[in-house]
Amino acid sequence: EPHRHAVAHCYRCHTMVEPRLSKQWFVKMRPLAKKAIEIVKKKKLKFHPARWTKVYLNWMENIKDWCISRQIWWGHRIPVYYCKTCNEVIVSKVKPEQCPECSSKSIVQDEDVLDTWFSSWLWPFSTLGWPDKSKDLEYFYPTDTLVTAQEIIFFWVARMVMAGLEFMKESPFSDVYIHGTVRDDTGTKMSKSLGNTIDPLDIINEFGADALRFSIISITAVGQDVFLSRQKFELGRNFANKVWNASRLIQTNLDTSKIGVDLCKFYDKDKLQLKERWILSRFYRTLGKVGEHLDAYKINEAAKAIYDFFWHEFCDWYLELAKSTFSDENTQVVVYKVLEKSLRMLHPFTPFITEEIWQAIPHEGDSIMVATWPHMQKQLIDKKADKDMQLLIEVITSIRTTRSTWRIEHNKNIDAYLKTGNTKTIDILDKNSEYIKRLARVENLKIEKGIEKPEASAAAVCGDIEIYIPLEGVIDYEKEKTRLQNTMGELIKRLDNTSSRLKNKRFLQSAPKEVIEKFKATKEELKSQIKKLKSNLKSLE
Repeated sequence: EPHRHAVAHCYRCHTMVEPRLSKQWFVKMRPLAKKAIEIVKKKKLKFHPARWTKVYLNWMENIKDWCISRQIWWGHRIPVYYCKTCNEVIVSKVKPEQCPECSSKSIVQDEDVLDTWFSSWLWPFSTLGWPDKSKDLEYFYPTDTLVTAQEIIFFWVARMVMAGLEFMKESPFSDVYIHGTVRDDTGTKMSKSLGNTIDPLDIINEFGADALRFSIISITAVGQDVFLSRQKFELGRNFANKVWNASRLIQTNLDTSKIGVDLCKFYDKDKLQLKERWILSRFYRTLGKVGEHLDAYKINEAAKAIYDFFWHEFCDWYLELAKSTFSDENTQVVVYKVLEKSLRMLHPFTPFITEEIWQAIPHEGDSIMVATWPHMQKQLIDKKADKDMQLLIEVITSIRTTRSTWRIEHNKNIDAYLKTGNTKTIDILDKNSEYIKRLARVENLKIEKGIEKPEASAAAVCGDIEIYIPLEGVIDYEKEKTRLQNTMGELIKRLDNTSSRLKNKRFLQSAPKEVIEKFKATKEELKSQIKKLKSNLKSLE
């Protein structure tokens, strides 16, 4: 039958690619697909994200017979033989001695090989010794999760499921995690032919293997594409450095004679300070979150939860507070237990650095890789400790922000007045006033109901607490006044320019919507900054 077509050319060598008629072998697919459809509908096989379930079912329910013949040099030869004498077709596992019809010994094997995916659909069990009943096959089949790309749901995922159900009577896995495509920062898919790839070995040499792993995990949401650039690996490198430095600080201050206790037996609410009760509570809350995220295949959310806990809560707050009580047994036990358990929780995300640190501190077992996942201890989650410490963090942050706004030197101690009508709040602040003094660099701290705002003082509000910081003797009034006036003058100029653009009809008609929205947001931000500066100038006067 004559066909009119455009002759294709190979994109590499530019040779013409023309069709050639030949005999092809097919596999009838509908009977195989039936069971593979059923297990997905019964939720015995789940896709993550779930939207790929529809794609899988659509292809399976409209499946066509599969052409398994391939005209390439390498692969499994198709097990079909032809008698050259009588043209008999013989399908056999081994080459027949003679033709079963005419007894001729003039027999040749089909020159085609099996489709690569035809060999690959046997992979989950053929690699474990099948068709023999090996120990590996019994132990490892079926597995739990397949991690793969969306473009091979049809080529491989569906076919492995069908082969598993046909030959092993069981699906090879219960969950399929579909990851995104790695793209460059312009959104173009990375490929060798385009030359826009990032060599992982280069990243490992520059940033480290753990930095590569943690960075990619952190920026990869379930099923979403990854937009990658070299700068994004700085996140993982900085976090790895933080883990290393925090661990070194703890190691150099650790007294191993004090830490060999069972945490649950050791834990006593009445004997532990707020900071110890709080960090243990935060650890077990984080452990619970990480477990939930991993169960839901939200691996990036699990990484973020660990990052936030270790960097911000453990390092930024607890370790800073613990420096003053490091020699105490309570602090020694808690700081060691939280570090060791955090390393085990972090190990799947940064395997090399966690192994290195774990081997350097007291531990049980040969490797962190085979250590148990930390056990959940819900009784150590303390809602009151969480709430009280959060109040202190907000107060300290407000004082620090005020210091920064007024450019008060970091090493200069200040006075602070905290005013609130809530007696419970006053009690919490009083009991933990040392935390505020230490981390906000406050020398004299007053916490009362009826404090009047001192003259020439900066003010901040934190919930139901008013914070006053006297500025006299802390800043140079005239110098600060000049700086604020100059800064305000610059902001007013920028506000005028932004307002002029937004009044320009030509700009409003031609500019993209997102650009106009950005200008509007800038205008509001500038107005907010000017208002704040005016308030600060008024305080100085």
